[in-house]
Amino acid sequence: MSTYHDRFAQLTRHRQEHSLRVAALMEDLASTGGFSQDQAFLAGYAHDLARELSRAALLEEALRLGVTIGPAEQQEPVLLHGPIAAAWLQAEGIGTPSVWEAIRYHTTAAPGQDLLGQALFVADGVEPGRHYPARASIEEKVRRSIPLGYQAMLEETLGYLKARGLTPHPLMVQAVKSLSDSPN
Repeated sequence: MSTYHDRFAQLTRHRQEHSLRVAALMEDLASTGGFSQDQAFLAGYAHDLARELSRAALLEEALRLGVTIGPAEQQEPVLLHGPIAAAWLQAEGIGTPSVWEAIRYHTTAAPGQDLLGQALFVADGVEPGRHYPARASIEEKVRRSIPLGYQAMLEETLGYLKARGLTPHPLMVQAVKSLSDSPN
């Protein structure tokens, strides 16, 4: 059985560098969010461990691990990479339920995510290797307030998907709705 370090070593250099930038940003955000730097780093480091599996391998591994494959995941198996990476860590006893949830939903978001999960969703999108007009503004927001950055990243992601004619994941829609329903 491969460990998460073995899986990380098998990623392309590009994916490793991305994951390390996300991990470093997560460590920075730990003080803002009041969570452990170690757990923050782990979430960033491990979030894309399954990202380079083929579509067929993602579906096969999800079935093997008992990961739910909904219609969105059936149509676009890359959405399974977070849940698979989370299941791998959980099976190894590495991390905490908060880390597993953050990794599980780092692509789709989800209603009720804690600050670690919100931070990972944002850090994955604003790490310094990403280049798009709103990146710096969203990073500035998340450094001030993780929920503020999370809301901005959700809005940016929805705009990106809409501009490309893509349907957001149902969990993302629920996450946005839960934010608009909650009193501020």
